[in-house]
Amino acid sequence: MKHCHYTLLLCAAAFLVGCQTTPPVSKSSVPIPEDKTPVVQQTPESSSKVQITPLPDHGIQSQSQPLPSAPVASVPPRVILPPQTTAPSNLKDGRGIAAYQKLMEDYLQSLRNNDIASAENYLIQAQRIAPQSADVYRELARLANLKKQGTSAEAFARKGLTFAQNNAQRKQLWQQILQSAQLRNNAVLIQQAQQNIAKY
Repeated sequence: MKHCHYTLLLCAAAFLVGCQTTPPVSKSSVPIPEDKTPVVQQTPESSSKVQITPLPDHGIQSQSQPLPSAPVASVPPRVILPPQTTAPSNLKDGRGIAAYQKLMEDYLQSLRNNDIASAENYLIQAQRIAPQSADVYRELARLANLKKQGTSAEAFARKGLTFAQNNAQRKQLWQQILQSAQLRNNAVLIQQAQQNIAKY
């Protein structure tokens, strides 16, 4: 009886020892998946934050680029052309110069008397006083046509067109070009002159 009672105690002790050794194995296996899950959740949050931060940076840079273009648009209004508008009033066309007017009167008188040489001399003197007078170039073209010099007449008339300030002067200059074209039988120039005369 004593031997059987002793074996029962050994079995019970062995059972208790076995129960104490098995639970730590289960406890050690439990925290391993718990440690893995939070690591997976932290990585996408950190990656999403990195993707969000550069977006406003690019937006700020794109907004700062068009700002310097605004002062560039303000540069063209600075270009003003007052000197060009005042240039015609400063033309040396003999206006208000008594000597010029006297020379033109002497020219016309010599032309009426068929004194071409004297008329041309007066015109040359008038041209020195008023080198930008469309009237002087018109009369030089007229004298060239009278002397049957169509090429010179056209050159004088075209020079006068650069200084003409009204349509009346332009029409008279084109009439001299028409006469020079008729002297040379230049059909193309005749048609061009007729069209310009009709325009003015």
